[in-house]
Amino acid sequence: MTIAPLAALLLLAPAPARAAAPPDPALAVEARAFKPGEIILVSVSGNDAKLPPSASLNGRALDFFPGPSTGTWLAFAGLDLDVSTGPAALEASLRAPGGRTVRSSETLHVVDAGFPVAALSVQQKFVTPDKNDSERAEAESARLHKLFARTEEKRLFEGRFDSPIPGAPTARFGERRVFNGQPRAPHSGMDLKAKAGVPVRAPAAGKVLLADPLFFAGKTVILDHGLGITTQYAHLSKFLVKPGDTVKKGQVIGKVGATGRVTGPHLHWALKFKDARLDPYSLVFLDLDARLRARAEDPLTRSQFCGLPDLPRAPRWSKASSGLRARARPAKAVYAPGENVSLLVEIQNVGKKPAFVDFVRDAAMRPLVLGVGEGPQAYETLLASSTASGALTEQVKIPKGRTLCFEQNQTSAGPLLALETTSYALTYATERLYPSTSTVRAGLWRGRLAIPAAAVTVSTASFSPESR
Repeated sequence: MTIAPLAALLLLAPAPARAAAPPDPALAVEARAFKPGEIILVSVSGNDAKLPPSASLNGRALDFFPGPSTGTWLAFAGLDLDVSTGPAALEASLRAPGGRTVRSSETLHVVDAGFPVAALSVQQKFVTPDKNDSERAEAESARLHKLFARTEEKRLFEGRFDSPIPGAPTARFGERRVFNGQPRAPHSGMDLKAKAGVPVRAPAAGKVLLADPLFFAGKTVILDHGLGITTQYAHLSKFLVKPGDTVKKGQVIGKVGATGRVTGPHLHWALKFKDARLDPYSLVFLDLDARLRARAEDPLTRSQFCGLPDLPRAPRWSKASSGLRARARPAKAVYAPGENVSLLVEIQNVGKKPAFVDFVRDAAMRPLVLGVGEGPQAYETLLASSTASGALTEQVKIPKGRTLCFEQNQTSAGPLLALETTSYALTYATERLYPSTSTVRAGLWRGRLAIPAAAVTVSTASFSPESR
């Protein structure tokens, strides 16, 4: 038998396979059209889960927020009513997993919208207001400017926006208005045909910024949907909300009327993204359900941090209760003083059969069943009727051996902040979720989990926005 020399065997042996490098992050742009008055959705997939991409459109920075799947980031941009036509440069610096920078750029071609001219007849006081009315209108404009400057940075809506009423448009966005023969500012919203008294519904979840009569707009409601998105509903006959109210998608916020500068009953519906005046139907066009809702194929993963390999070390599990156990840890290793802390909570089924948990979807409401540094709060607002209708909770099935993973960044008092207290014990309890045992559905888990304290590391170094 011939024995090959060792050197020959080494040459003949196959080289060890190299792990394939992950693909570069991908940039995508979605819009109904690229013309004045349109909102744009910019999405990045395959990005680093913790390092957001950065981008600008014609030199204006975009603000990215995480999508429901790991490594997906989203941002809105607005083409104002008076934006110039022609090329618009979208420049981006994407982050591959691990932090490597990937440059990407696109040129959007903004075309002329061809806005029509409309001549209208209204009361002369709305064309040439007297001194008192003029001062009132100026004061209202200044007030609105201050309100828009205090909108929520976080996202308040869950998915797709709908039209507030089913009426057909009677006046188009961007119309160049001529009132009583005198040119005025272009129409910055859509007028929808409707009879007086028709209910006006919130197109998406949000918070009421304004519910007051204004000189030109009449009785007006303004909703803050977060991320710089606000919507306006003018010429109402009746308010059904007040400033500071939180509204759900489809909730009635007022009734159609004919107050303010009008030619008859209708709804004026307007959209702004930051300071850009936009056609609200450009937002309705976007399929935000597909972009923002967690994928049904993995209902147990509710955070982009779930399963990442570089999370802080996992603490011990709690003692099991009725087949479930839980643990919690911070979503990242170090927080700056005063920074909003996200705790990653995992609830695992160690029983012999599937467990069904009524999961509170809203993190601000979740302290009713999940206490952070304290016990859960009162259960009165989570009545069985609300739970059964799916208004506040959803039933999540946790199969044997599987884990439900989600983030919690709020306590009953507000955002969870990195302060002097750096260890947070949690309690997850649903034994009093229903007012009586007769309302409990078969198979639902009811119990209490005392979760070991989650240690949060707070940096002692000085911190400023420039150091982020």
